[in-house]
Amino acid sequence: MKILIIRVVIRVFSWITPRAAEFIAPPVAILLWYLSPQKRRVTRINLNAVYPDMDARRRDKIARASMTHYVRGVFEAGMLWHWPLDRVLEHFDEAEGMELYHQAEQAGSGLILAGVHCGAWELLGLFMQQHLNGAVLYKPGRHPEFEKMLLEKRRRGGARLVPATAAGLRTMFRFLKTGKSIAMVPDQEPTLGEGQFAPFFGIETLTGVLLPRMVHRTGAAVIFATCERRKGGRYRVQCFKAGEAIYDDDMRIALTAVNYAIEQCIDVATEQNLWAYKRFRNRPDGDRSFYQR
Repeated sequence: MKILIIRVVIRVFSWITPRAAEFIAPPVAILLWYLSPQKRRVTRINLNAVYPDMDARRRDKIARASMTHYVRGVFEAGMLWHWPLDRVLEHFDEAEGMELYHQAEQAGSGLILAGVHCGAWELLGLFMQQHLNGAVLYKPGRHPEFEKMLLEKRRRGGARLVPATAAGLRTMFRFLKTGKSIAMVPDQEPTLGEGQFAPFFGIETLTGVLLPRMVHRTGAAVIFATCERRKGGRYRVQCFKAGEAIYDDDMRIALTAVNYAIEQCIDVATEQNLWAYKRFRNRPDGDRSFYQR
């Protein structure tokens, strides 16, 4: 029953164009802002931590705008699931930095495309699938029925989706070693056994080690990408080449380079980042959790 309701709701969302969402999302976001005290609290804690020197009114403006973009991301599920691919791509302006992606791809040493949860990240995946010749790594969910439905929609761009299991990771390493391109998302907090602490906006942050390990084992190039929502219902993809420090043998140095690249993506459109996510949940030994009351 839940799956049916989700399908119906997202079908309704497919009637909302990106341009219409610019007008519909703000009032919905205002309502959600006041009905979601937990999201509101986490958003403010994160922004206070990341931008301690910013004017409080500016931080609050970013916080409220981020809720609007959260709502727009929900609406975008409609076009992601139901629109013809050509119609989706018509809403994209010319991508910036794609020459970096193609240069890295042509080098033949394998390529890792790293996306972030900022802007229209689901549409970023759909857009970049047309350039991938390997696979997209994803974290398996807890609800098989919903996951099956989600994967069906996410692979509409033609990419192969591989779960982050032992077998899935072996597949991804094999793709890289044969010079293919893969995609992954490195900005989520890992479990304590799968990450190390490294600076992120100057804050010691538990960061996943998978991306640097892939780089060290394969020598693959790394390109970061984000998809910015623009006025008039338009989208623009921007690509960044990871700094050389990501290849360092010192894991902390490599992870710092990963986090710096994520910061660059967030700086493209700060208000479009998912600030309601508890990115600083785990702390180094002895530090108090950011989110404890």
